[in-house]
Amino acid sequence: MNIVERAGKRLDAQPVKSLVELAADRLSATASGARIADGTPAADQKIHVASAVREESGRDTQRQITIDFDRLRAMGFAPPADQSALAEEFRLIKRPLLSIALTETASPRENRNVIMITSANPNEGKTFVATNLALSMTSEHDIHVLLVDADVAKPSIPRVFGFEADIGLVDAVATDSIDFADILVRTSIENLTILPAGHARPGVSELLASARMTRFVTDLSRRYPNRIIIFDSPPVLARSEPIVLAKHVGQVVLVVEAERTSRTAIDEALALLGPDRVGGVVLNKAPHVIGNEGFGQGYYGYYGT
Repeated sequence: MNIVERAGKRLDAQPVKSLVELAADRLSATASGARIADGTPAADQKIHVASAVREESGRDTQRQITIDFDRLRAMGFAPPADQSALAEEFRLIKRPLLSIALTETASPRENRNVIMITSANPNEGKTFVATNLALSMTSEHDIHVLLVDADVAKPSIPRVFGFEADIGLVDAVATDSIDFADILVRTSIENLTILPAGHARPGVSELLASARMTRFVTDLSRRYPNRIIIFDSPPVLARSEPIVLAKHVGQVVLVVEAERTSRTAIDEALALLGPDRVGGVVLNKAPHVIGNEGFGQGYYGYYGT
């Protein structure tokens, strides 16, 4: 049984629920010392039981966070339903991505609802774009967004949202014993869930290139068709992981920093990713727009291919 199936098995799982909510439903009986549905004693499921009890108590834990919108704005991000110029830019950027992701006849690509955000070089704003896209998409009706921190060497998503993370994506793919539902982080935005990167380890590129990773992404994509899955990937010319991650996703967005990223770097990144997989380019930090000294502010133009 794969790691995604374990989160939803023996549940009449509805796509509108997050995986963490489904896991909490399954485990709620363990708070009174009951046995898990598969017959495993509750004492052998300490991590799962603890998660269920904490979530049902209503207390904030590492796995359920409250997002501080004021903090996000101070960092230059646009929270859901924001009316700023930046928010409007991302409304324009997300529309063609959603069209491909949610329209059956739009594209023959596999995993159309899985979008990878990357850049050629570090510090071009790919995490900023990935986060703002996720926040913008949560304003859509009947969509749940899973934001995946796939930059294992330099994870940034927990820092953006102000929480600490331990296990995550890499651990779930590498280890059968980890329940996928237990590594997800619920947020106070009802339809936004975060999957941290997990522990860096030798051979992570090979792990992400494995058949196990393929099944993981395919299960996420097909099991929850109303979910948009956004991977915040490492830079293409700095790490090997995005080259293999690109093979698992239906859409790739390349972030390019205006007046800094060379044409040579862009060409090299496109060649490594595969030009047919890059659905568009986001031009970041164009100098003619006045912005504050935020995380990655600037003009964001989307150029589809």
